Amino acid sequence: MIIKRPTFALAVIVSLCVMHTCYAAEEGKVYTLAAVINTVISRHPDIAISNIDTAITETASERLEGLLDPTVSASVGVSEDQTPPSSDFQPRETQSGQLSGNISKPLASGGTLGATLEYNRTKQDFSSPLASQLATINPAYRSSLSLSYRIPLLRGSGRPEYSEALKASTAATEASRIRRDLIVRDLSLRALNVYFRLLSDGISVELADVARKRAGRLLEYQQFREKFGLIETADRKQAEALLATRKLEVQQARAQQTNDTVELNRLMLRAPDAPLKLIANEHTLGGEITDLDVSFEIAQAHRPEFHVLNAQLDAAESRLRIARDTRQMQLDVVAEVGTLALDDTAGDIADDAFSTSDHFAGLSLELGDRLGRTAAKADLREAELARQRLLAQRNQVMEQIQDEIARVLSTLTTGEETLKLARQRVAAEKQKFEAEMSRYREGRSDTATIVQFEGELHAAELQAELQLLSLLLADKQYAWTKGVLLEDLGVQIPAYESVTP
Repeated sequence: MIIKRPTFALAVIVSLCVMHTCYAAEEGKVYTLAAVINTVISRHPDIAISNIDTAITETASERLEGLLDPTVSASVGVSEDQTPPSSDFQPRETQSGQLSGNISKPLASGGTLGATLEYNRTKQDFSSPLASQLATINPAYRSSLSLSYRIPLLRGSGRPEYSEALKASTAATEASRIRRDLIVRDLSLRALNVYFRLLSDGISVELADVARKRAGRLLEYQQFREKFGLIETADRKQAEALLATRKLEVQQARAQQTNDTVELNRLMLRAPDAPLKLIANEHTLGGEITDLDVSFEIAQAHRPEFHVLNAQLDAAESRLRIARDTRQMQLDVVAEVGTLALDDTAGDIADDAFSTSDHFAGLSLELGDRLGRTAAKADLREAELARQRLLAQRNQVMEQIQDEIARVLSTLTTGEETLKLARQRVAAEKQKFEAEMSRYREGRSDTATIVQFEGELHAAELQAELQLLSLLLADKQYAWTKGVLLEDLGVQIPAYESVTP
């Protein structure tokens, strides 16, 4: 459904084509809304912090890759054993040396490859010469080389602590990167609101100054009439009070303008008193707006909130699968093959270790489980609740975005009629004031009525211009709620910059 509306050109005041605050230096630079937003998002420290947060999440993936790093271990030792023999055929002294090494390589498929090499030297000393002659290999050198492969059938099958955790980490990193877009959107909305507040301040200052000049002319006219005794002193006092009120309103408007200028300057990381010129005639109302459903579909495609939640849901699904795996019992198949060698020389034993003449092979089944599985059940429940929370949060975000769109659409659709009536009121108040001034000059009206009518005209003018500005702001907010404001303005989101310590 398309709601068509007439085009409104910005008709603030010709003198407001460029609104500015006067400061000492940096004249000439004029900021459009796009330039303001671009300056804010390119300088704001929140973006740098977001880049660091993303870099931190990336380290989780690097840490997970370490799960597949091979593990290497080695040991070396010597020993000497002297015991009283109970027989001449028993050694009275045994000297041994051992060298062993092991390497284990986890595989992404879930299996684990292992290799072990052992090298031993044993020398025995006997009391009996006959026993020494019977020990044909003394010293004896022994070596063995074995290969093993462990395959998990239940818990750990497919190594979910690596594969699913890697998916979760990748999704978390993606969510962190998209979260930068949320920061950019929040900053752009802040800049948009302050920008239009400054435009509103400019209108308030201009109209307050016009009202002040009008009150000044009325006071001059009253003073002239008082000289000839045509009015009482009280009439002049009323005009003086009106002028004092208008001067106060001008000062209040300028003070608010100064405050908002400081806020926008600081948002752009500029000096608080830096000159700031804003183009006020770059915005128009017109075109067409879509209904709530169509606008929400556009928002779903463009707003980063949905992309962040989708990435977080992917991570939650992976963590849920990890938790489900931990609840299973451990059932592993272990296959092992190897060679054995025994010789009386150190050189020969090194070659014999790679000979298959003496070998062994084995196949075993290992079963293990933790009774009760209390911790695993708690982890699974936590993972399920985390996923449910994200689904509920997604529904919450959907409702919030629809509320935002509905409010802006209401402002746009009802505000146009309000603007039309506000302009009609300005025309009527102007005619009423001019007619009353004619009557006043002819002596058929009083000062109190003139003061009242002038105040009503000033209020009508201010309301009409602010109503137009409110519609212009709502038009930009409408684009923001759909997630296309930056695209419409041609603002590029700063690219992610990798952070290195």
